[in-house]
Amino acid sequence: MIRLLMSDKPCGSSAKPLVVLLLSCVLAAMPHVGMAQDTPEESASGVEPAADEPVTEEAGGAEPETPGTPPDRRRNPFKRLGPQPLTPEQREEAERLRKTAAKYGTDPTAIVGRMQLTSQYLDLTPHANATLTTARVDLPFRGDYLLRMDMPFLRTTDGQSPGMGSQRGLSDLAVTAGWRAYNTPEYALLVGAVSSFPTATEPVLGFGKYTVGPAVATARFLPRLDSFLIGLLSYQTSVGGDPSRKDVSLFNITAQVNSFWGQRWWTIVQSVWNVDFERSGKSSMVMEFEGGRNLIGRFGAYIRPGVGIYGRDVIGAYVWNIEVGVRYMFASF
Repeated sequence: MIRLLMSDKPCGSSAKPLVVLLLSCVLAAMPHVGMAQDTPEESASGVEPAADEPVTEEAGGAEPETPGTPPDRRRNPFKRLGPQPLTPEQREEAERLRKTAAKYGTDPTAIVGRMQLTSQYLDLTPHANATLTTARVDLPFRGDYLLRMDMPFLRTTDGQSPGMGSQRGLSDLAVTAGWRAYNTPEYALLVGAVSSFPTATEPVLGFGKYTVGPAVATARFLPRLDSFLIGLLSYQTSVGGDPSRKDVSLFNITAQVNSFWGQRWWTIVQSVWNVDFERSGKSSMVMEFEGGRNLIGRFGAYIRPGVGIYGRDVIGAYVWNIEVGVRYMFASF
């Protein structure tokens, strides 16, 4: 696809600190179902030691408690890492914002229908650029399942290859199937599979390969910000296609904060990190800001500018871009 326009010059920045930061953001958004946490039933059962009784160490031999440590933190040192209990008011607000995000089309874990058209301009290198227009359709069914289809139309221009000129036509069709495995007002988790098909009308406009891989989306309510922390992970690997074309092995992580303003406005701040394992694990990162508005009923529109941070010659990266889109949202079948 766009990778054929990019140079092979190595990126001089190390990605390790940013990798750790992105993984931390994504993991923070996922439900910490394995963390121990005091429940109201445990507190009411009277199992905890009374205030005048000494706290004994368990058979495994726990470390001595630090003087002045609050009792709840002594009982559960990992409590702050797991899901925090919400007040009834916070749960009500989380539920309201979940419905708002589904209506606006900004919650990737929501099972809701969509018809969307987007167009973006990408400045790839000093001599190359591209325009990508994508038609998306989301079809929800049975309450917890979603089928998504993305059909992109790509136009590329490379000033360093005058003989090629401008290439335009259909790119690779992408299909995603998802299942919402976990859903509460404060947490949601969607798992699925993403695949692409070599439907490009010109070799430079697509991979020339069939690809498949897992995809995960998770959303966590942030009560102090009235926002959602969202994490997206996907991996694609080639499983067939033109044997003369290069294999595909791409990993993507997106971390974003989705906020709502007034009755109709939303913003998204996100960082996108890509790794191309077919190029010795070279990576890239871009930062994007989205501002959107619900126009009328189920119609909405947004604009999203972005800037490349490093690795601008890697698939999915750019020097800068700007994207606009309109969408119509509809309820599940």
